[in-house]
Amino acid sequence: MKIGILGVGTIATCVVTGFCGLDDRHDFFLSPRNVVKSAALAEKYGNCRVCLSNQEVLDNSDVIIISMNAASVAIALPTLTFRDDHVIINLVASIPPEDILTAVGAVKGFYHVVPLPFVEKRIGPIAAYPECGWLHNLLTPLGNIVFAKNMDEIRTMQAITALMSTFYETLNGLTLFAEAHGMDGKKAKDFAAAFFGALCVRAEEANSFRDLALDMTPGGLNEFCVRILEERGVTQAWAAILPEVLEKIKP
Repeated sequence: MKIGILGVGTIATCVVTGFCGLDDRHDFFLSPRNVVKSAALAEKYGNCRVCLSNQEVLDNSDVIIISMNAASVAIALPTLTFRDDHVIINLVASIPPEDILTAVGAVKGFYHVVPLPFVEKRIGPIAAYPECGWLHNLLTPLGNIVFAKNMDEIRTMQAITALMSTFYETLNGLTLFAEAHGMDGKKAKDFAAAFFGALCVRAEEANSFRDLALDMTPGGLNEFCVRILEERGVTQAWAAILPEVLEKIKP
């Protein structure tokens, strides 16, 4: 398949790397604006080519992945000519998909997709709308496809993904704690990553997160931590911030 990338930023680079790290089943035509990232992909993978213009990306591709920032979308898309046989995969989170569709005009298909950096390793969830067998088959090599029933559900999943940096900062704080108590920094990082990774594996297999939380020794250390953190509002804070995140995502 011939896939064009408009906007070769961090997420688009992860998407291309995920595909190309698996095999060369697709040919990728990359926009020239982020010349460093585009050139690096083209140098690493023989099925990637940097185009001279965004229009050249469109002219060579059947599927177009739009991954520009909001400012670039407003400037670039109205100047481009899309074909009616193009299939559009929109990754732009900060602009209503309806506005993107208006800008590209009549096309064969239009999908809104929320990939995460993990697609580079071909793991993790990928939120998508609307549900489509073709899109599922295309994206399945990159991770676990979760189709939304509507755009509101997409935004709910997107809000949860906004906690990614918060999670990493939490791990960083635990590592700093370990270092302050004499532990080697790398050893502390490796331990924390392996510990929380194992927790997530167990969570994937569970029917209820609440049941997992309650699976603790009465009077033990886990019960102590839960009680103290709940009293301080810490465990509730993550979900409590999400309505404000949704307000930022709403069109």
